[in-house]
Amino acid sequence: MISTRPLVIVGGGPAGIAAAIEAARAGVSCTLIDEAPRLGGQIYRQPPREFDVREPQSLGKDFARGQRLREAFGEVSDRVEVLAGTSVLGVWGGREVLYASEGTSERVVAERLILATGAYDRPVPFPGWTLPGVMTAGGAQVLVKTMRVSPGQRALVAGTGPLLLVVANQLHKVGVKVVAVLEAGRVPWSPRAIPKVWGEWGLLKDAWDYWRGLRRAGIPVLFNHTILEAHGQDEVTGASFGPVDPEDWRPLRNKAQRTDVDLVVVGFGFVPDTELTELAGCRHRYVHDVGGWVPERNSVMETTVPGVFAVGDSAGVAGALVAIEEGRIAGTTAAEQLGALTAEEAARRRAGPLRRLRSLARVRQVLVEVSRIRPGLCELATEETLVCRCEEVERSDVQTALREGAKDLQAVKLLTRLGMGPCQGRNCAPSVGMLLCQAIGCTAEAVGRINPRPPIKPVTLGALSQLTECEKTVGGAL
Repeated sequence: MISTRPLVIVGGGPAGIAAAIEAARAGVSCTLIDEAPRLGGQIYRQPPREFDVREPQSLGKDFARGQRLREAFGEVSDRVEVLAGTSVLGVWGGREVLYASEGTSERVVAERLILATGAYDRPVPFPGWTLPGVMTAGGAQVLVKTMRVSPGQRALVAGTGPLLLVVANQLHKVGVKVVAVLEAGRVPWSPRAIPKVWGEWGLLKDAWDYWRGLRRAGIPVLFNHTILEAHGQDEVTGASFGPVDPEDWRPLRNKAQRTDVDLVVVGFGFVPDTELTELAGCRHRYVHDVGGWVPERNSVMETTVPGVFAVGDSAGVAGALVAIEEGRIAGTTAAEQLGALTAEEAARRRAGPLRRLRSLARVRQVLVEVSRIRPGLCELATEETLVCRCEEVERSDVQTALREGAKDLQAVKLLTRLGMGPCQGRNCAPSVGMLLCQAIGCTAEAVGRINPRPPIKPVTLGALSQLTECEKTVGGAL
């Protein structure tokens, strides 16, 4: 017999934690599953337990905010079963969840399921992007924030969005010489932007602090510029960069510059992690401004599959503050549907988060105007550039598939093995999808997606063979 849980939450980042807090406050027993050994997600990531944090303030604002969220979680943790270091491998029939941990696996059925799986760094192929010493902004942050490790000595930071400023400041604080920050978008401030961000003083102060930190460190920020190539044989020894066309971000290679670096950090935004919402049968749509394919939701974060909710960056990249409010709404609504809250009480609890989301949406609009990914980035990759790292598929292979009649990602996959490696298309589908749109002149909806297949994360046959079907059924409202 498969065990039944009132509420299962997948993802221990801001959205998942906030959802668990609200549901537990309403008296619902929750199961919170997360791959990491400690809660917090990427943005609120904690150092390992073995580390002795003597000066928490030195870890920055995100650590302090995450600590406040974890403290609130601690107040209701007796109602939450936390399965850390656990990978969810698939979802079936809407709310049947398979997960694995420490050599065993288990299936559970959730009466209500909240998916808060976050997002991953958007890959943008360019010559040399597979060299050791080239890493994503998220990867650099893991080393700096979690391990307090300096990933290089001399770095170039490139991409788009506010995370570039954050990462550049963090690298500087651990002793890395940041040569420059290359922002492909335009200057973010304009008279039109002021009314949209008015009132969000915390975000404005954060932005000012990051700008001031770079100015004090003497780190230049070059707008409408991007990385063109990483140089080196066995590791990065230099990089070429230059301006892009302000409209479509097409690289202007005739104005390239070269600099000596041993670290290139790239951050072109994020892609929502929708594999579980796809497997759960939720209907999706393509929204370029929030990262790509996202599940359709109603105002209380419920997807087209009854009882399945999607929150945080996995439902549209918008940052930690939005994720928290969405998690609160979903946790409250799940508690209402489970009978732990009346409709009137649930509506009252949702009112504050809904107001905050409307305010944060205006800020998001400003960021989109600056950092919306433009199709000219497709021209960074040359014929020989790998576009699928797992299966070593080059851009020329994709173009050959197009000449042979491929018109969508699934056809390219069949002709080239693109997306058939361990990452299941996470590192190639977004960029190749954009390339196909340009080459064929069609929409992202026509290009489609590479369908996820369970298990969506690597797992040993031994773990699957040790499948446990516990008969314990956890009660609903306490």
